[in-house]
Amino acid sequence: MLTIRPARPSDATAMMHVHREAILSKAAGHYPQSTLDAWAVGATPDRVARVGKQITDPEFIVLVAEAGDEVIGYGVAVPSHQQLRALYVKPNAIGRVGCALLSELEKHAFRAAEVLTCDASLNAAGFYGANGYTEQGRTDHVLSSGASVPCIRMKKVRPATSPNG
Repeated sequence: MLTIRPARPSDATAMMHVHREAILSKAAGHYPQSTLDAWAVGATPDRVARVGKQITDPEFIVLVAEAGDEVIGYGVAVPSHQQLRALYVKPNAIGRVGCALLSELEKHAFRAAEVLTCDASLNAAGFYGANGYTEQGRTDHVLSSGASVPCIRMKKVRPATSPNG
């Protein structure tokens, strides 16, 4: 059974493992190995600490998707910057985990933001398009290491609410 919940600082290491597995399994056909190596950095103490800070920062919405007691996906949004910062799901047998996680993130983020933008990896642009995001053009997402990952800037405007609630 899939559960989506707010991340806890103790989830940071598992989130970094999801990050690495998702990139290596899903982006491999879209990027050269050097880009994958720079992007799919594992759970280094520095990265785990940085993710732990995001989890406790009230500016950030950080959710995890759990199957049983295993973290299989996570998402990060920063409504004050109108950004969807991350959405990663490792290979799993459940299916539609990314859709469920994105929907929950948007539910929280659109309470404060009129628009969400993201830098979609080349392999994820179709996923975002299928979930209501429109392409704004190509961009390079610069990693903390200084390496850049070619992406597509995408945007979604907060859906109108129904008059019935």
